[in-house]
Amino acid sequence: MARYRLAIVASHVIQYQDPFFRLLAADPSVDLTVLYLSNAGARTYRDADMGTTLQWDVELLTGYRHLFLRNLVNDSNRGWTRHINPGIVPALLRGHSDLVIFMLGWGSISAMLGILTCRMAGIPFFLYGDSSFPPAEDSARRRVRARLLRFLFRNTTGFMVSGVLNAAYYRHYGADDRHFFLLPWAVDNERFEKASSFASGERERMRASLGIRPDQIVFVFSAKLVERKDPMSLLRAYELMPGRDRAVVLFLGDGILRETLETYAREHELEGALFAGFVNQSELPKYYGLADVFVLPSTYEPRGAVINEAMACGLPVIVTDRCGSIGDIVLEGENAFIYPAGDAVALANAMTKLAEDDALCERMASRSREIISTWSFARGVAGVREAIGWMTSR
Repeated sequence: MARYRLAIVASHVIQYQDPFFRLLAADPSVDLTVLYLSNAGARTYRDADMGTTLQWDVELLTGYRHLFLRNLVNDSNRGWTRHINPGIVPALLRGHSDLVIFMLGWGSISAMLGILTCRMAGIPFFLYGDSSFPPAEDSARRRVRARLLRFLFRNTTGFMVSGVLNAAYYRHYGADDRHFFLLPWAVDNERFEKASSFASGERERMRASLGIRPDQIVFVFSAKLVERKDPMSLLRAYELMPGRDRAVVLFLGDGILRETLETYAREHELEGALFAGFVNQSELPKYYGLADVFVLPSTYEPRGAVINEAMACGLPVIVTDRCGSIGDIVLEGENAFIYPAGDAVALANAMTKLAEDDALCERMASRSREIISTWSFARGVAGVREAIGWMTSR
């Protein structure tokens, strides 16, 4: 069987992508090489947003060929200058790839170097990312950006789309949806589902260790405690809930807002607001498992892989209308409630509905499991194979 030489350019080692690379490399028709622009994620590193040093405690970098390209700038850089890797040019030229997928979008110097190299060398390339919600073109800067994106997308071979709103984003800037192939923004569903299960009595003991009563419903938040994730709206919504004594809000994660949130909870006597801090990957499924509902109140969330995690653990979800998962895995009234970002009253109403209706909560939890079972790495491998088939037919 002929093997298709595929290069994937990735920003850094991401715990969500690594299992996908492993599964893709196992496909007998694919000869995969992953080019990393940074080794962040593969080692202990400082997360500026959370204000903590961490290292992922799950298996990484096994089962597929990969190469780290030297980054000339510090990993803490943001925006266009976060990756400057001149080595991407010879790496792509020497690799003799049949196809290159840029899994980091286009917003860095190295990404544009790589795209230009592919154009000059005649190497087909696809873009993949989590962009959604195109901004209004209401300033000179934004209009220039939009023109550049339209030019780039006209000259892109194809697009691996991560979801419904991501496809709409590409379409907005003139991309041809005949060149779209689904690569779901997924997580390791099987690992999360399996690790979130409990032995007899274990869930009750874990909840008790956190001070959670058996009769209380637990709303869990898992993200960085930063402005964009808007954890304060969740805390205020909790404060507005009638019968709040029957509910708990459990915050997983750390960040610059933690002290502000804890102070607010203390001053407003919100005893059911709990702060567990950063929870690593191996322990995270248990925290989802002890909870009843997942809430992500972000003011802007391009995708939100934590939603996938919670759904794989069997939780209904409440998210804002600024989450990129809406329309494919987040379905209003089926497994989710969607409310206007920043509206604490609307969030409190959604939380109250689930707190007061056990049957509804169970029905939405079951639907979450059904939906997420189809949103998997295996579907992503199939999408890549479809893209390769389209390329070979051309």
